[in-house]
Amino acid sequence: MLAYNTDHMKSRILLPILCIIAIRAFGQDQFPVFVKEAQDFYAEKKYKEAMLSLQDAINELNAVMAGDLAESLPTEITGLKAVPDGASTSGMGMRGGGMTITQRYEHPSKKENSGDVNIIANSPTIQMMAMYINNPAMMGQGYKSVRVGTQRAILKSEMEDFYDDNGASKQIRSTEIQIPLTSTMITLNLKGFAAEADELAFANKLGIDKIKAALGE
Repeated sequence: MLAYNTDHMKSRILLPILCIIAIRAFGQDQFPVFVKEAQDFYAEKKYKEAMLSLQDAINELNAVMAGDLAESLPTEITGLKAVPDGASTSGMGMRGGGMTITQRYEHPSKKENSGDVNIIANSPTIQMMAMYINNPAMMGQGYKSVRVGTQRAILKSEMEDFYDDNGASKQIRSTEIQIPLTSTMITLNLKGFAAEADELAFANKLGIDKIKAALGE
C-alpha cells in the first residue's frame, strides 16, 4: 500500500513537470529546426522538400520580426492610446510571403476618434504600388498625394455618420492614408480627426523611420 502511495505521489509530481517541458518545447523557435530540415532534404537531393522547409523558415522569421515590430509601436499617438488587446501579428505564408502587423488606437474620452494601423511588410507585391504614388488619379476619385515625413503617401478622406451611445449621430471625418516603402505598405484608417493636418500629425508620430530600420528598408 505504501509503495502504491509513493508511486502515485511521484506520478502527481512528475505529470505537471512533463507538461511544462512539453509546452516549452512546443513554444521553442522553429526557425533553426526548419533550416536543419532543409539541409537534410538538400543532402538527400529532395530539392522540392528543401524549398518548402526554407519557406517555413522564412515564415517563422517573419512571425518573429512581426512580433518585435508590434512591440516597438508607440503606446500613445497625439492623445490616442494603443488598445491593450488591439495588436495582432501574422505571417502571410505562401501568399507572396511577408507578414502583417495591426494596432488599434483610441481616444480615452472621444469614442469617435480612433486610428487603425495596418502594416504589410516584406511583401514583393507592394512594389507595384510605386506607380500609384506618382499618379494618385490612377487609384480613383478623391485620392491625393501627401507627405508623411520624407515619404510620399496617398490620402483619401470622406465624411460618414457616427452614432453615440444614445443613438445620436453626427458627421465625422473618415480618412485612409497609405504609405508605401520599398516592400512594405503602411495603411492608416483614421476616424473622427478634426482636420487633415491632425491626421498627418498622427501619421508622422507613428515612427516611420523606426519601422523602416526594423525592416531593413
